[in-house]
Amino acid sequence: MRNGTVLKSGALPDTDALNKINQYTRRPFSAEEVYTFRVALCDNEIDRDYERFTTKALSDLGRLFLGKTGIFNHSMDASTQVARIYDTALETDQSRKTMAGEPYCRLVAMAYLPRCDKNRDLMLEIDSGMKKEVSVGCSVGSMNCSICGTDLREKSCGHQKGELYNGKVCCAVLSNPQDAYEWSFVAVPAQREAGVTKGFKNSGMEDDAAWGKRYREKLMKKTVKAISLLHPEIEGDTVRRMALALSPEELEQVEDSLQKNLQEKLPLAPQLMCREKKAQKNDNEPYCI
Repeated sequence: MRNGTVLKSGALPDTDALNKINQYTRRPFSAEEVYTFRVALCDNEIDRDYERFTTKALSDLGRLFLGKTGIFNHSMDASTQVARIYDTALETDQSRKTMAGEPYCRLVAMAYLPRCDKNRDLMLEIDSGMKKEVSVGCSVGSMNCSICGTDLREKSCGHQKGELYNGKVCCAVLSNPQDAYEWSFVAVPAQREAGVTKGFKNSGMEDDAAWGKRYREKLMKKTVKAISLLHPEIEGDTVRRMALALSPEELEQVEDSLQKNLQEKLPLAPQLMCREKKAQKNDNEPYCI
């Protein structure tokens, strides 16, 4: 999941904006009946999970997010629907460079909600800055290592996200968006500047979005490690490809079973605990949409 920030709120929509809003309403609404605010959904900066969108991906997401609903904490409960996006645009700052050395670019959206008693507190919270950070749920078709270009969906290249290689920060480059699901008000977004005027994951809605990329990657690392310890004759790339084919739920079941087998076959608890702590230390780099 990628993240953003609420930028500006409360202005009455002009005629053009109102026409766009009324494409999504059951009856024509007047400017006085709707509350609008501006949201920075996501950008091309390397985020806290050491992932980043390409500028082309941001442009494609702009089209995909039109009409998408705003909710709370990525809940799939329809009762949490609070707003809807009616317009999007890319904003580029040529004077500012990202960690990857590119001109900074962000995807900005305009959202609306009806002015009514039910939404009064939410409008006040947006205006006061209490409801500011947002996160987006979407899926992408490509995830490549920024150092060597390896398709990280197929195999691991050995480069560690967050590490420097010849002065460049390693990250996963996200491109070819497939779908945009929703955007949510959250407490801590993955992207530092996402929210009101500013949330990824890959799932269905896909499995990765439901469980989180970071959690899935940890499960994969534990599963690969356990299989390698129990079956050292199997090559590491083969083990990882096997793990990639499993859903998060299947990974949980397999990893749990493997850990029990490890305890039975390798009962050297002190050494295993030490090795586990080292593995956790190496896993510090964050890995969501």
